[in-house]
Amino acid sequence: MSLSLRAKFLVLSAVIQALVVGLLIWNSLRLVDNAVKQNAERVAHEYAVTLNLSLSPYAASGKLPELGRYLGAMLADPADSLLRYIVILDADDHPIVAINATVAQLPAALRRGCGGKDCRSVIDGGTLHMRAPLLLKDKQVGSLNFGVSTLELKQAHDEVMMQSGVISVAGFGLAMLLFYTFTRGIGRRLAALTDQSQQIARGHSDTPLPEQGGDEIEVFSRSLNTMSGTLRERIAQLEQSQLRLSESEARFKTLFDMTPLPLTVSDQDGRVITANQAVTRVFGPAARDIVGKRSDDVEFWASPAERARIWSIYHTDGAVRGAVAGVMFPDGRVGSVAIWSSSLVLDGRAAIIWALLDLSEELNAKRELKDLNAELENRVLERSAALEQANRDLSAALDTLRRTQGELLAAEKMASLGSLVAGIAHELNTPIGNSLLAATSLSDRVSDFQQTVDGGALRRSELNAHLEEVRIASGLISGSLQKAAQLISSFKQIAVDQTSDQRRVFDLLTAVHDTTATYMPRLRRAHCEVHLQIPHGIALDSYPGSWYQVLNNLINNALTHAFEGRASGTVTIRAADLGDGLVELVFADDGVGMPDEVLRHVFDPFFTTKMGQGGTGLGMNIVYNIVTGVLGGRITVESTSGLGTTVRILVPRQSPESS
Repeated sequence: MSLSLRAKFLVLSAVIQALVVGLLIWNSLRLVDNAVKQNAERVAHEYAVTLNLSLSPYAASGKLPELGRYLGAMLADPADSLLRYIVILDADDHPIVAINATVAQLPAALRRGCGGKDCRSVIDGGTLHMRAPLLLKDKQVGSLNFGVSTLELKQAHDEVMMQSGVISVAGFGLAMLLFYTFTRGIGRRLAALTDQSQQIARGHSDTPLPEQGGDEIEVFSRSLNTMSGTLRERIAQLEQSQLRLSESEARFKTLFDMTPLPLTVSDQDGRVITANQAVTRVFGPAARDIVGKRSDDVEFWASPAERARIWSIYHTDGAVRGAVAGVMFPDGRVGSVAIWSSSLVLDGRAAIIWALLDLSEELNAKRELKDLNAELENRVLERSAALEQANRDLSAALDTLRRTQGELLAAEKMASLGSLVAGIAHELNTPIGNSLLAATSLSDRVSDFQQTVDGGALRRSELNAHLEEVRIASGLISGSLQKAAQLISSFKQIAVDQTSDQRRVFDLLTAVHDTTATYMPRLRRAHCEVHLQIPHGIALDSYPGSWYQVLNNLINNALTHAFEGRASGTVTIRAADLGDGLVELVFADDGVGMPDEVLRHVFDPFFTTKMGQGGTGLGMNIVYNIVTGVLGGRITVESTSGLGTTVRILVPRQSPESS
């Protein structure tokens, strides 16, 4: 007989409950027995200690028999004391005092004596018998034997066992009732799950299971409902797929018939199963009779070898991919077709679909294209020869242009240096002229002073006046010559750097100061002030000649274009160390500025607004080439008509090595 899951659960629960209750009762009995025994022995030991202390004085003096009547009275009423008897024995186990018991009535374990070991106790019925040593007269050791009632402990033991049994039985019954109630609800829910599963198996899954309980059955019910919903969706999708498949088959048949490419389907032996309308259109009405025939039974191939070759390719590669074969057209001409094949399953059988593409017109076009390509190649060769000659002429012109540009650059540098020399010469005239005038005057005064000395009429005031004149003249000559020396030193450094342009480490402020110093005559004539905002200590490992050339061109450009039509102007040159090895130099003027059209061509070579007026159009192009090439930096120009021009130069502190 097979039991239901609920019955199995109840039986298993009952067995487990019975085992648990039995273990609880056994453990309770064991614990209570141990507690009773321990309490009884504890009470007996307390009585032994008390009696020993009370009787020791009498035992030591040999007066124990005198206590017989007192002890008998004390044990006469069981309600007054738990003691039931007292027997005191001497060292030879002869009775000295015996109250309510004899030596023969003592338990055998106690009659054998302690034997020098701890005294023992024995529980017999409702009495705990105990033996303890007692010190007698003349240092002899006797024994104190007494019995303590354990009836009250036994009654407590029985009550505990009764209560434990009742509680265990009640707990067992309550647990079984709870299990029964619990399994009843689970049984109903499992029955509902079973019924729903059977409904799903029969194809009916519209009614969902209730999802309640918050346990595994609820999770299973939810999963079963989800599965039912998914199954319904899958069935709907399957029906839709079946419908789409039918529609797809209809579309495929329509496309198969309507495609302009000739298509045939054959079995693995080459017997034609079906063909589309394009086969009849391309190969004539006779092609309608090919269905049911093998391909070698149809007048289609140009030769049997062509069919054998195509089938060999199919059997070797598993498919034919664009192989070209010769075929016979209905008008008797031999043509070429490209053939593709693919395997498919048709009504459960392996089949092959063949696609044919007439290449006759394409091959004719290719032949014509080949002839045209040959003609074009001849034309290209002729044009290439002409182009090569033009390239040679252009290369020669480019080389000439480069030489001309180099010569113009050299001329621009020399013109700049010439202008610099003229400015230096003009600037030197003033200090040298002052020195010459002071020296001539000093010479005349020395002659006059000599005459005065020779005449013997020299006065102290004349001597002091002469010394003052000498001091003033000497100071004038020294200052003028120092100024001339500084100008010559700056010019010398600039001239050397511009002619040699050797790389060295130099201070940016010094280079800018030397350059502007050589332009001071022109700047003063143009009423142009120069403000330098360059901190000390910006050292560059670069080409000072290139820097002088850049600054010369910028100053020349400003003097030529920026202040045209203005009585005065200001040029500001500032620099800053940007960190990461970069330095920015800004050259700004408050001149007339440039329109956008001029600004777009400011770096173009030979572009100038002063054509025919001494301008070459190479100044800013030289600046651009030096900054981006030699100095390895970037340059930008910002300008607005009427608001001046700002040139920003960003270069590394260490210029790249020149190639």
